Amino acid sequence: MALMITLSFLAATLIVFTSIMYWISSSARVTQQNNLFYISQAAAQAATERVIAQMDRDFLYGTPNSTNVYMVLVQDIDQSSWPVQCVFSDTNGNQNQIYVSEWPLNWSTNMTYLNSQFPGLYADVANYNLIAVATPTNQGYNISAIVDEKLQLAAIPVFQFGVFYNLDLDFSPGQPLTMNGKVHCNGTIWMCPQALATFNDVVEASMVVTNTDNPNDQQNLSFSSGNLSYVLANQPVSHVDSLALPINGQSVNTNLSVEAILNLPTNSIAIPGDAGFQQTNQIYLYNECDLIISNSSTGINCTNSRYGTNLSVFFSDFNLSVSTPSNRLVLCTNDVQWTSIASIKTNPGPTYVTNYLTNCYYSFVTNATFYDFREGKTVQAVQLNVSNLCIWLTNQLTRTNGATTNSVAGYPWNYQLGGSDGAHGDKGRYINSVYIYNNVQLSSSTLPAVRVVMGQRLPTSKGLTIATPMPLYLLGDYNTTMDGVHFSKGLGNVTYAAPAALMGDSMTILSSSWNDNGADYLVGGNYNNRNASSTYINTACLEGIVVSTNISGGSSGKRYSGGLENFLRLLEDWSGNTLTYNGSIVVMFPSIYATNYWQTPKNYYNVPTRAWGFDANFMQPGGSPPCAPEAKALIRGSWTAGGQ
Repeated sequence: MALMITLSFLAATLIVFTSIMYWISSSARVTQQNNLFYISQAAAQAATERVIAQMDRDFLYGTPNSTNVYMVLVQDIDQSSWPVQCVFSDTNGNQNQIYVSEWPLNWSTNMTYLNSQFPGLYADVANYNLIAVATPTNQGYNISAIVDEKLQLAAIPVFQFGVFYNLDLDFSPGQPLTMNGKVHCNGTIWMCPQALATFNDVVEASMVVTNTDNPNDQQNLSFSSGNLSYVLANQPVSHVDSLALPINGQSVNTNLSVEAILNLPTNSIAIPGDAGFQQTNQIYLYNECDLIISNSSTGINCTNSRYGTNLSVFFSDFNLSVSTPSNRLVLCTNDVQWTSIASIKTNPGPTYVTNYLTNCYYSFVTNATFYDFREGKTVQAVQLNVSNLCIWLTNQLTRTNGATTNSVAGYPWNYQLGGSDGAHGDKGRYINSVYIYNNVQLSSSTLPAVRVVMGQRLPTSKGLTIATPMPLYLLGDYNTTMDGVHFSKGLGNVTYAAPAALMGDSMTILSSSWNDNGADYLVGGNYNNRNASSTYINTACLEGIVVSTNISGGSSGKRYSGGLENFLRLLEDWSGNTLTYNGSIVVMFPSIYATNYWQTPKNYYNVPTRAWGFDANFMQPGGSPPCAPEAKALIRGSWTAGGQ
């Protein structure tokens, strides 16, 4: 009996032990299978991330490649250090590649509103779907994992932001100021307003938003929480994704690379050659704009009235002569004499266009000279009269060549060289952009620049963009009416304003009371005798600034940028007058030409009442100014994982 009981207990123990061992063995197999699944899933995600990294780089530096290029990139993945080797395949079982699709097959023809981290913005979007299948090899189990990722490559017009800074953003206004529109900064926002500052939309920084004065501000301001108000909840936001405005072949988002969009491109990628008209090189404003204006290196009027002002204007169009690239840049002739051969850029640097006759006078472009009290230099400017440009673009003109007067084929110029309707001409639209290069040399006493005058009404309701690598000066009201009867002259009032942009090295506002030759407008003049008048401006601005720095390392070496509140530079006594601005403020690089530091009021100017607002029209697809630069971003969508 005792033996039987012992044997029974032994049998039961063996059964229990066998069950335990079977459970352990089964659990080990399940664990191994689970581990292989997670390893496969991680490998599948690595495959999609390998492709996404390449797509992101290609997009930032140019345009994405075809999907066939990206499908096979998994062959580049080095698995030598992986504990488990995997084979990659697409959804149809084709090995050594993954599934990559784009929908629609080409870039969207209409702008698309974005979600995710950029709500409310629209962009030119390419949508992608990536699916990778990873199967471990030589593991005893055929356990595959699938990762499915969706993403967007988005080109976002930057003028959708009320304020967009590629540099640190300083903000310390001494009077109440309300900021409409989104505020984005790729650096740090130093927030130290001295009066009530109200933000009605998102405020975000890729670094941090800090409630302190910039340490390089010589004013040594203190922060008061009562001076800051955010209308939206959970504002401000730090550590957001940067938005890059890259240039081909340059480091993404570096100051110098971004400034290059305004400068002359190298000869190999400049119009009229094929490369200049490629999409990736149209980011250079010289290549993209319709009209190109340049002057002689002296920048002064000729003494012989017959030969005008040594200014030349060219019309750029790829379709004019594909077989003969030089014919794609056409000299715009007017109704006076022709003169000698010239080029867009004659001194210094390469010649961009040769072998054409130069017309020597245009009613809408002249040279102007005045003094800048912040820079301490005489400004020699190419001056664009927008009112006269409107006439030149729309009037039928004649050309006098010696004793013969001939009608000029293709005039008015907004009918674009033979097109019967400006909206259906050779480019399919009206002329809407002007690039100006001033050949005057920068020196210790002379500042080359561009000044825009008489700009109350733009050529068409489709808008106008003026770009230059030099400092910009704007004289008087700008873009306040479309018909000369109805006006937009108030904060937030942009009903009768066309989409407009001014892009340059810096932006200085001169009121309509400015007088180039007045006694106090010349060297040594007193700022309080340069009395401004209220001015109304409706335009986006993309410019450089003089960044805050410490030139000597001590307290006496501090130099403040002037802050967002002084982005629009002033040279007059604005006391009792209002500067009304509706637009978008974009700061992308340190100024190259106008580099003197901001000085506190009553040195060379006194502050106006600032009525600043965001032009909400820029938020509508198609509402952005012509040639608006686009920031690029990769936006991730849904992510799912599974097995098979």
